[in-house]
Amino acid sequence: MAPQENTPARPGGTAVSADFAAEALQGIDTARERARLTARLTPLWYGPVAAAALIVPALADAWAQGGGGWAVLLSLLIAPAGLGVLLALVNVVRRGSGVMVTLPWSARLRRAGVPLLVLLAAGGATYGLCRQLGADQAVGKIAMFAVLGLGAWVVLVARNASIGRKLRVAG
Repeated sequence: MAPQENTPARPGGTAVSADFAAEALQGIDTARERARLTARLTPLWYGPVAAAALIVPALADAWAQGGGGWAVLLSLLIAPAGLGVLLALVNVVRRGSGVMVTLPWSARLRRAGVPLLVLLAAGGATYGLCRQLGADQAVGKIAMFAVLGLGAWVVLVARNASIGRKLRVAG
């Protein structure tokens, strides 16, 4: 009787080949990678809502500058509410993915560093250009936050497209 190399016996008399075990481990790694990528996908509704959460406080601030009293108080409340909406959206998206992948803040900043710098530069350039062309501060702020909100939306769409390509490659 020939010895069975690479086929250790399992309880119950069945044998498992090394190739079968390697394929099973490969399948687990592939599933883990797909779950990690899927968890990073952002829903399509997130971009417009995030853009609105950035633009609406700027509009409220511009409106409050013309008014007074309670309008200023309302605009001061809307800005933190917009930030709260953004933070709540992040949590909803993370929980909705079904896979909680938590990265340290340093890793998140490294991953988002270039897009964040480009967005901030574009927002600053927009504000500076508006002021240079004679627009008042309120219009400059609205334009800056519109560029930031729409730019964040574009970054999310581009990131989803990149993740989608990686998912197709992963099988």
